[in-house]
Amino acid sequence: MRTPAILAALLVLSAPAASLADDSPQTLAMELRFGFYTPDIDSEFDKGVTPYDTVFGSDSAWMFGLELDSQLWHGFGSLGAFGLTSYGYLSGHGISQDGTDSSDETTMSFLPLVAGLVYRFDVLAVRYDIPFVLVLKGGLNYTIWWIRDGVEEISEIEDADGSTTEGSGGTFGLYGAASLHLLLDFFEPHTAKVFDNDLGVNNSYLFVEYAFQKVDDFGSDSSFDLSDSGLVFGLAFEM
Repeated sequence: MRTPAILAALLVLSAPAASLADDSPQTLAMELRFGFYTPDIDSEFDKGVTPYDTVFGSDSAWMFGLELDSQLWHGFGSLGAFGLTSYGYLSGHGISQDGTDSSDETTMSFLPLVAGLVYRFDVLAVRYDIPFVLVLKGGLNYTIWWIRDGVEEISEIEDADGSTTEGSGGTFGLYGAASLHLLLDFFEPHTAKVFDNDLGVNNSYLFVEYAFQKVDDFGSDSSFDLSDSGLVFGLAFEM
């Protein structure tokens, strides 16, 4: 009888997901990130001396960043190494050497470079279809900064001995973060399967992260204190 063969053919044709490949290997993750940054520069000066607040007021820098992770171990969650960079700047009005306000615009730019270890607790999502992943990170931070004057040149300050100091440098510190990722595949599993089959993207997430950075050259009195903490938002992909 041909009936079983016909039924088998109908079952195959009526199951579109069966033509998609299994999940591709998962070794990398990428995050597109944005948040706000307010360096704690004024904290290192005597009370009443607030150069950051005087120039930039209460403004915060918009920071846009990119993170790449290498997932080195998969077991009870995953463990890997990450690298992160972001960029942002602030604009304000400069101060003349005699202490009066200047009409010239000045900008301060920040380029943090972070590297460290990342752990992803994805057990709830993998084993129980609960679409949340907890991510923990820790590492070192080196923040490059520079200040430009009204003619877009690096600012210079003349010291008491006649020498000049350029308004640029870099500051070392520590970085830590905890984030909650919402697994978008949970809401559109078929689309997620197509995304994986066509582009090799295993999982997609929306996330919110609390990031802490202590960036003051490990307590140095001669460096800007660029420490800050706050929320970061973004979109993440595992590949």
